[in-house]
Amino acid sequence: MSSHRKKLCFILLVVFISFPNISKGTDSNELTVSAPLYTDSAGFVGNIAVKSVFRIICSNKNRMGTGFLHKSGNILTAAHVVSECEPNDVLIILPQGLQINVLKIIKDDDMDIAALIPSKKIIGDSLPITAKTEIPIGSQVSTWGFPAGYTGIYPMLSVGYLSGQDGVKTDSGKIVGRLVVNAAFNSGNSGGPLIDVDSGSVIGIVSSKLAPIPQSIEKSLEALSKVEFGVTWETTAPDGSKGKISQSQLLEKILQYLRSQTQLVVGRAVLPSQLNNFLKNNNLEN
Repeated sequence: MSSHRKKLCFILLVVFISFPNISKGTDSNELTVSAPLYTDSAGFVGNIAVKSVFRIICSNKNRMGTGFLHKSGNILTAAHVVSECEPNDVLIILPQGLQINVLKIIKDDDMDIAALIPSKKIIGDSLPITAKTEIPIGSQVSTWGFPAGYTGIYPMLSVGYLSGQDGVKTDSGKIVGRLVVNAAFNSGNSGGPLIDVDSGSVIGIVSSKLAPIPQSIEKSLEALSKVEFGVTWETTAPDGSKGKISQSQLLEKILQYLRSQTQLVVGRAVLPSQLNNFLKNNNLEN
């Protein structure tokens, strides 16, 4: 045996003597990581998610979002997805193309969580909700949903990492906590489940993406939406009602749409404690 091979064998022998468990894989007692090294991005709940995450449509507002099946048989989503929508305006679209009507909407606008009571039982596996209140920063997370412009019948996967936590000011003036996620959240992903890839449990609901805008620009857009300037067109709302829109209002809509497409690959989701409290307060735990 050459001297080079003898040295190599000696080094390997020392390594295995010094670290006798190195050949046993990634035991959690030996190596602490945010997600198992063998876990793929979809996680083991991927097969459930593609069948239990649905497109949500609010017809009178021409608004679309995402929702997912809870063990209670109801559909959980973000409250703003169904804001100003009556139950008969909301449709749950199953992967097979079946449309389910909604009998009742239960929501908490501050927490941005809503439960949709379907008109008929939806058959399928539900996604488990975590019992944890704290999720380690750096945990790999995923969401399944229907971002704007995506027309597929099955939800689209987006993967990222839990990056931090901040607070947002609600319309009522309350400051509520939000998980910050380094992932591609877009318009339409709202209401989708935020899943901890490691455990396969839902740790939150996708609420918004981060698309910062200077206050002066935001006020300018608000002013455009209120000014009836220039040419006026007749419009038809999704519910068939007629209306009018001015040139300045049309410009505001276009600019807001372009803003909605801005992607900094940072989004927000409700906290696991907020989700569990919502379920408990509305007797939706089972």
